[in-house]
Amino acid sequence: MTATSLDALRTGAPSRMVADEKMDQVRELLVGADLRRTDERLAAIEARIEKLETEMAHRIDAMQARVEAMSGEVSGQHRAAFKELSAGVAELGERIKDLSRI
Repeated sequence: MTATSLDALRTGAPSRMVADEKMDQVRELLVGADLRRTDERLAAIEARIEKLETEMAHRIDAMQARVEAMSGEVSGQHRAAFKELSAGVAELGERIKDLSRI
């Protein structure tokens, strides 16, 4: 059975840390700038999306208010037209009564 001695473990650990640090340095040299640019792009895209969401929410609120105003306007027009139609029917009824008396 081959077991790693305590001394070997003690001396091996720092070399792994040094190797890990060197790998991190190599990784930084190879792709670090690209990763930073990608992060910056993503942050800019997220900010733009947030701005667009805010703008869309304002536009939707404005459209909703406009639709409600138009709905109230149409309802008022319908009431006025119905009232006018009702008056016309009442007038027609009076004319029919007058004709029947003749």
